[in-house]
Amino acid sequence: MTSFIYKTERPWPNARLREGVIVGHTTATTSKIWVRTGQPGDFSLLLYPTNMDGADAFRQQLRQVPFDAISKLPAGVRQSWFATDFSRDTTAVQTLTDLLPFTDYSYALYGTDISGNQRILLGQDISKDKLAYSFRTLSDDAMRPISFGLYSCHMPYSESIFGSLQIENMEMWDSLAVTLRRHRERDQLAFLIGGGDQVYVDGVGSLNIWNYLNSCLKKNPGVIPSKDAMLSWYRDIYRGYWGFSQLREIFSQCPTYMIWDDHEFGDGWGSYFIKENSEDDEMDEIFPDWKGNKLTYQDCVVLRQTMGECAKQVYQEYQHSHNPNTGALFDYSISVNGTALYFLDGRGYRDINQSAYRILGKEQMERFGAWLSALDPKTTPFVFVISAVPLMHLSSSMVNADNFAVDMADLEDDLRDSWEHHLHEIERKELVRLLFNAANRGLKVSILSGDVHISAAFRMTDGNGNIIYQLTSSAITYNVSRPMGWALGLGVEDTGTSDDGYSFKRLALYADRNYAMVCVDPVTGNADFQLYGPQSISHPSNEQNEQPITHAMVKIELTFKQKQ
Repeated sequence: MTSFIYKTERPWPNARLREGVIVGHTTATTSKIWVRTGQPGDFSLLLYPTNMDGADAFRQQLRQVPFDAISKLPAGVRQSWFATDFSRDTTAVQTLTDLLPFTDYSYALYGTDISGNQRILLGQDISKDKLAYSFRTLSDDAMRPISFGLYSCHMPYSESIFGSLQIENMEMWDSLAVTLRRHRERDQLAFLIGGGDQVYVDGVGSLNIWNYLNSCLKKNPGVIPSKDAMLSWYRDIYRGYWGFSQLREIFSQCPTYMIWDDHEFGDGWGSYFIKENSEDDEMDEIFPDWKGNKLTYQDCVVLRQTMGECAKQVYQEYQHSHNPNTGALFDYSISVNGTALYFLDGRGYRDINQSAYRILGKEQMERFGAWLSALDPKTTPFVFVISAVPLMHLSSSMVNADNFAVDMADLEDDLRDSWEHHLHEIERKELVRLLFNAANRGLKVSILSGDVHISAAFRMTDGNGNIIYQLTSSAITYNVSRPMGWALGLGVEDTGTSDDGYSFKRLALYADRNYAMVCVDPVTGNADFQLYGPQSISHPSNEQNEQPITHAMVKIELTFKQKQ
């Protein structure tokens, strides 16, 4: 089976990622830096305070080829060595310690290029006015106001009827870069959240690795691809989707936390019925001609399981490795300046074929509940729960519809993805109970979501007057037509009472591409959710090459019940 690692025939319309960096989990004194070197070997990171004495002269030296990074480093520059190989697709993570709080650091990647020269591979073109390949540590002032970004659903490709690929909507990343820079200049920016579907393994037909798998099975009936081949397919997806300069620049300067959703696996992952010899079985949805391709049902089960294992391994390599918790569990939490965040893993455990707790699993729910219970409203008043799929979005009657139209539109797995589906009733009620119990203790709770390709803000209130918010930002680049946006919006209710007994009111609905910023001030107790859409406004004084001005399209003030 052909591997994609060295394959040049994939129809990517953009350059794929070769070398790249991501600033990951960052505190006041530490930071994790993810690196892809593009080729195996020994490399090092050079780290220095952006404004150290002699920084400008050192930045000039970094442009030299070859460059001596062993004997000619000035005082103040730290060097951290590491090695990469193809077992992790030449990725590695360096944890930098003993940093100074609220300090700007710059860094560069040193190694051997493809011509055999010892040189700086990344970070040699930076200046004191350019933020790429730099980051700021967090403040050690626990009451300092912060802001953080949120995006989801990065799928910037469209395919013509003739099969050619176009790139669309990447200006949203340009806009996000301007917004993040403005918040950093205000000394507020803390981090960025990738809320799910950071890549699409099935986004367009010619790049769809599940289509590729089925085509291989058709060409070679009875021959099952190797796991190494499958790993190369998933890695190729990340290298393609993350090859854009806009992503590389943002990831290289803003601490970024990520959590996956279905498209890192495949559409509707965990929401298909796998029941051999049952009328509910949906194996044909995954492998349309498995019998004609001389596969047994068990072959299909193993194939699907192996693809899932590869998706997890590559997610670990490219996304989770720079999160704070890099063990076997993919849910995790962080706490920053009076703000606590929990990232729920809604895909690693999801299995519609389980008898209960089909989304998070009982053990994860217990971990989350224990984490919530341990929070002190006096020291950590704000709580944000990241759930890639919104807890409340579509009407219950629509989600649980069982009719010909749903079947014809092939929406069954999408509806079963929803928290509102009746199969998730026990788990959903448990999650709602935990959230409102936390609100009743005085915690200011909000849910942050993506997934649904439309943005909305809801305020939910229980019988005791406790309030929680749900804020959805989706999608940053996925191209949803205006008629489709209207159609998606029709299923979103304005007001009402949920099946779980809380009342809700929709505060905003936005059907175009977007990203969001959340601003929190632990001193005043104020917080707001700002949604940014496509921008067509530019200042008359802007020169041709200057970045556009960005403005929030929607701003929601988050007001909570105050405990007496």
